Amino acid sequence: MKTLYIAYYTTLRNVRDYRNLTSMLALPIVLMLILGSALAGTFQIESIDPVKVVLVNENEGELLQNLKEFLQQENIKEIVDTETVEDLDQGMVKIKNGEAFALVHVERDNEGKIHVYKRNESMFRGSVVQNVLDSFVQSANAEYAYLILGSVDGNITPYESIREETINPDGKRPKGLDYYAITMLIMTMMYGTTYGASSMAEEQFYRTEIRLKSAPLHSYEVFVGKVAGTILTLVFDASIIFIFTKYVYDVNWGDNILFIMFTCFTLAVLATSIGVASFMLIGDENKTQALLSILIPVLTFLGGGYIPFQSMSSAMKKLSLLSPNYLGLRIMLNTIYEGSQVQIRNYMAILWTASLFLFIISALRGRRGLA
Repeated sequence: MKTLYIAYYTTLRNVRDYRNLTSMLALPIVLMLILGSALAGTFQIESIDPVKVVLVNENEGELLQNLKEFLQQENIKEIVDTETVEDLDQGMVKIKNGEAFALVHVERDNEGKIHVYKRNESMFRGSVVQNVLDSFVQSANAEYAYLILGSVDGNITPYESIREETINPDGKRPKGLDYYAITMLIMTMMYGTTYGASSMAEEQFYRTEIRLKSAPLHSYEVFVGKVAGTILTLVFDASIIFIFTKYVYDVNWGDNILFIMFTCFTLAVLATSIGVASFMLIGDENKTQALLSILIPVLTFLGGGYIPFQSMSSAMKKLSLLSPNYLGLRIMLNTIYEGSQVQIRNYMAILWTASLFLFIISALRGRRGLA
């Protein structure tokens, strides 16, 4: 019961801090509208005409010749329109002038590497080019593996690189506002790390830690109560943003609303654990808040919060796996648009494991401090 009282008054105090609450809610609501409107074209499929691709023809290697033959197949030509140029500079001019969407370059004596340069104006066309080249690379690797193993051609079962399916994108892909509603909601959850740090530091600020130690309270009751209060505050913030965006911005949150809210709860738990652990390890609220104020925008950027994940470089995509924002984004997108259930389970397990680990560290550190 004492823990519930502490949780209740921690939540009440956070909610009554109208200045902080307003900034926590107003910032993501304004940002999602600005970003969703400004970058709406990135999420639209204007046409599914063949994507214009420039192929640089500056060597006569076997890889380039095989790639040429692959791109001239009838089923490939239906989705990719290839033009050959003599040098890289000429191809780059076409990219910059908008005459082509992508450039494919096979360097001289490059040990089988294919370089691809794409414009950032359309995720859909970019995925078309990437999937076509992935099909070629997979086919080439398979053929090379068969040769290394000494297999006979007659034993190889041919397969189609391109599979035809009817596309009905209605309701199955996010609009700009849908996407940024998710990323800004997750960003709000991550800014909740400041609540976690403040809840642990407030007793030092108000000089009440001595009374807490002498009061008929166990240290774990104080710890659990403050953590629970912080989590409830963040769930409250998430609920306000969810309701506002659903009924004012008409954001598509899918049909599984309960799981979306559970994901918000999961992110609230993680954010609280990060904030609490940061303060427990650093021991100074000002330094902790300064660290978190730098960390959260970085995690938001890596998680695709400002620019879509598909528009990032390959190196940035690898770094995104370190961001809880990215994991939360993939969980929500897969839930709303009926994506990979395996990815949902794996990423959810990672978030809960990280939270548990950070809470254990915080509890051990806090127990030593209250002793």
